[in-house]
Amino acid sequence: MASFEALARTGILASPGPGVVRFVPLGGLGEIGKNLALLECGDDVLMIDAGLRFPETEADGVDIILPDISFLLTRLSRLRAVLLTHGHEDHIGALPFYLPGISVPVYGTDVTLGLLRNKLERRGRAGGGDLVTVRPGQTISAGEMKVEFIHMTHSVPGSCGLAIFTSAGLVVHTGDFKLDQTPVGSAPPDLGRLAELGRSGVLLLLSDSTNAPNQGVTPSEVSVRPGLKRAMREAEGRVIVVTFASNLARLRQILEVAEESGRRSCLVGRSMLRNYTTATRLGFLKAPAQGLLSPRDLEAMPHDRICLIATGSQGEPLAALNRIAQGDHRFVTADPNDTVVMAANPIPGNEATVNRLVNRLVSQGVRVLAGTADGVHASGHAASEELLFILSLLAPRFFAPIHGEPRHLQAHRALALSLGITEDRISILENGSVLEAGPAGISLVGAVTTGRVCLDSDGHQAGDSMPSTFGADRLVIASAQLPRQPGESLVELEISAGAGLCSDGAQPGWLSGAKRSLAQSLHRQRAHEVPSSSAVADRIAAELRMTLDQHDVTGARVLAIVERV
Repeated sequence: MASFEALARTGILASPGPGVVRFVPLGGLGEIGKNLALLECGDDVLMIDAGLRFPETEADGVDIILPDISFLLTRLSRLRAVLLTHGHEDHIGALPFYLPGISVPVYGTDVTLGLLRNKLERRGRAGGGDLVTVRPGQTISAGEMKVEFIHMTHSVPGSCGLAIFTSAGLVVHTGDFKLDQTPVGSAPPDLGRLAELGRSGVLLLLSDSTNAPNQGVTPSEVSVRPGLKRAMREAEGRVIVVTFASNLARLRQILEVAEESGRRSCLVGRSMLRNYTTATRLGFLKAPAQGLLSPRDLEAMPHDRICLIATGSQGEPLAALNRIAQGDHRFVTADPNDTVVMAANPIPGNEATVNRLVNRLVSQGVRVLAGTADGVHASGHAASEELLFILSLLAPRFFAPIHGEPRHLQAHRALALSLGITEDRISILENGSVLEAGPAGISLVGAVTTGRVCLDSDGHQAGDSMPSTFGADRLVIASAQLPRQPGESLVELEISAGAGLCSDGAQPGWLSGAKRSLAQSLHRQRAHEVPSSSAVADRIAAELRMTLDQHDVTGARVLAIVERV
């Protein structure tokens, strides 16, 4: 039975070969949210973003879902940096839970790190992590790799793409972006620098796919201003504008329009107030001339002079709007003269939850204006024409769409094909896909299992999830080598357990039985088609978890790694 050390010297667990760069997404592919990926070259590993997502349906006790980081645990000694593209929950929300186990610098712009500090403070971890502020255009060193932060535009200031210079070639990660030429409070994206990078040669482009199915160009953030003005003007009573607490560009416009309309603004929700304070300190937001209303001041104020700005655009159970709709908010109760402005579209998967919330408000006589249809939302993600422009500008040798569900990734692939990027130069990835690029080409060389960690609002583990403990001492690793040709049998299988699962340094006895059972199961799987690496990895992990249950082994994590030979 191989030890961790022996396994770490072979295959995917080892460093990539000379002149090869490896990309492994652990979240954010085939889904919207919990973005986290690793980029490896030589002995150096970079972690790009670490986000969360909220449950798509109301799940008992589950409020937050994090990416499973079992694979990251196998390369902590080679991790050089955490790179943050921007400050949205789905890109930084997991860090408060995982930073205690990460001892490398975390790089982000001032706004991104300001939003992260708010989250750390909320979780009782103020001052945690080695947070290093970078400016757009700045280059940092991370082991043998260098990373340049490229100014991009999104729905939060301080958003950046990443130009990662490796011995294998240049990798460009766009981050979340749209090509907004009239952004709120910042400059347009740095297309000049992107053009320079394109001319110098891009080995691999990893690009945001969220709006790839949408034709044309995504409207500028300033396009929502007329809709907000109309809502403020026409409302008979209070206006309750609901948006993400981290959408600082939207928050800025709401505050400005409310003041122009003679309404006093009141921030409802602690995260909204924390982010407002951070953005004001950094100079992105300016306090209204008459200041903000306190929730305690609302009763004495005429309703047609009030603008409430609240969280809860995705129907989150604990957010302000949901509590208002259910009548259990401390300061605000829904009134038939209220107008609720949902200044966001539902994230894919959240539609049913948001619709239930809207129906609850409407049944109470509240007027609801919602999203793009009512002119009160503009997406922060690039549509097809912008994605085509970026593909043309950077002219990558290889391309992998990222950030999106399968339909988004496939739509982005179709755009690349329309520009003449051939099929063999494009890779569609899943969470856990192991992609390698270098002089010999681009290839999916295998897969690692990924999962989710479900937490309640206090950060405690809940529901059906992988263990959230940070460390490899209770990690079980199964490494399998599979043939590339159909009908051939398993080449090799090794299983090893971490020190916390071993007695007196010896591997537990049940591992040998698990290895025999798995090997027999995989040998029987001779198919007319080669099964996908991710499917085999999932099967191995599922059978190992059953073995752990049968032997009453608790608190263990399972990582299955499948390679093609």
